[in-house]
Amino acid sequence: MVVELRDVIGDRGEMLAELRLTDYSAFEKPLFRPGFLGDKWPAIDLYVELNSVRGKRPYFFAQVKSTASPLPSESTHLHISSRKRDIERLLRIPGPTYILGVHEPSGRVFIRSVHAGMPVQAVTRIPVANELTSTNLEALHREVRDFWAANDHKPAASVFA
Repeated sequence: MVVELRDVIGDRGEMLAELRLTDYSAFEKPLFRPGFLGDKWPAIDLYVELNSVRGKRPYFFAQVKSTASPLPSESTHLHISSRKRDIERLLRIPGPTYILGVHEPSGRVFIRSVHAGMPVQAVTRIPVANELTSTNLEALHREVRDFWAANDHKPAASVFA
């Protein structure tokens, strides 16, 4: 079996994204609980639940894009490869969705929201200011928590009651 370097970079990127999301060095415990969905899901790689939210299990979905391309210290963006179809699919999913860009050689992870109102076009850059530092992990947790606090997470009734 021939292993493609692209596949290795992608697999390592997914593991690095999980490690970053579960980093608790600045917290009492991890803020997130990610679960990989595997290759069968066309739009998303991760289902991520928030920890430490009383009475609910808020979540978001993420697609992971990994790169081994150089990231010079003066860079303002991480360059990734996505397609318009990736964005269209993410926009159809109810709830918060994100692209996680992983710079595999350095292990750094960056995040970009895919939300209503954004252009339906390929995302090819993620600002380095969106690196998942402890501060941005907290901001992500707060953003997703606040989204679900403002939206009912269960139907009020069902024909199958």
